[in-house]
Amino acid sequence: MKRSLFVIAILIVAAVGVVTGYLLRPSSSPQTEERKAATEPVSVRTDAPLYFATMTHMESNHTDDRDRGIFDRHVTQLRYALQLATEYNAKITVESEQPFAKASANYGVNVLKEFVAAGMGVGTHCDINPRRDYPLPQLVRELTTRKQLVDTLVGAEHNRGCSGAGGASDWASGMIRAGFKYIDGIVGFHYLSMPLSERPDGWTDDYISETTYHDNAPEDLTLRYHPFFVKNALDFAPDEDGTLLVSAGSVGTLQQLEESRAEGTDYASCAPNCPLESGDVDALIAEIREIAELHDGSEVGKIDVHIQTTDWERENDAVLRYFFTQINTLVAEGLIEWATQGEVYDAVVGWTNT
Repeated sequence: MKRSLFVIAILIVAAVGVVTGYLLRPSSSPQTEERKAATEPVSVRTDAPLYFATMTHMESNHTDDRDRGIFDRHVTQLRYALQLATEYNAKITVESEQPFAKASANYGVNVLKEFVAAGMGVGTHCDINPRRDYPLPQLVRELTTRKQLVDTLVGAEHNRGCSGAGGASDWASGMIRAGFKYIDGIVGFHYLSMPLSERPDGWTDDYISETTYHDNAPEDLTLRYHPFFVKNALDFAPDEDGTLLVSAGSVGTLQQLEESRAEGTDYASCAPNCPLESGDVDALIAEIREIAELHDGSEVGKIDVHIQTTDWERENDAVLRYFFTQINTLVAEGLIEWATQGEVYDAVVGWTNT
């Protein structure tokens, strides 16, 4: 009997100990919770869009500011482009160098403002000598001069990016100081500011200037079709504290895509005078489908094509309508979305901040 009572007492003490230990157990520390969270799988968003944009450059060798007839022809071409883009619910972007911007102010005809009013894109074209190593203050002055001319026509809030500007100088730092938010139209010339260790193999200054100056860049396709921020032009590596968006994405110039794919080059031998044909559109669509396979939706993607001013002619009406129709087919499939160059910038900033 005594033994039974002793066993019962031991069991009671043990039970009390268990209950007491449970009630007095320490709660999980913040550090424990952090370690637990770190081991749990992190969900990755996969809904980032792949945008499709265009760019048309009003070049530095145009004579709009000296020849009213040339200017009027360019205005007619751009208004025709605007008409087609509006009809097909598309987005196109025109970027101007000095001659067209000056002529627009001098003649009082502001087609760039018409683009903005219609929801299209406007930017600056910075056709600065890429073979010249400008001191940074001079580069900033060159870029600022071009930006201010377009700012006067459409407002700085609508003129945030620049195409071109590549070369031996630190083009990224120059563009940041000149007030630009993004750069597009990235080509081989943009490697000239980088040491050989940051370039594709064999891309010396001479090789770039003679052979690959207009090849699409960066060479890394993931970086080419997914915009990223940099703080200088020493490499094409994203910088956490970068403030200039490298918004590349180019597949080349529309009128030469069929020829360049056949030749296995980025810059066809017939350029810049290749005929604009439906085969160029077919080559573009094939290219977009290939690039779309690289896009996993974890970050904003972008593809763009250059359409020369001379291609916006009514004699190209059938091909241009084929272009818009085929792109809209890809939009309907959910592969891409139309955007201006500026809208791509806004999308990247918005995605980065979420």
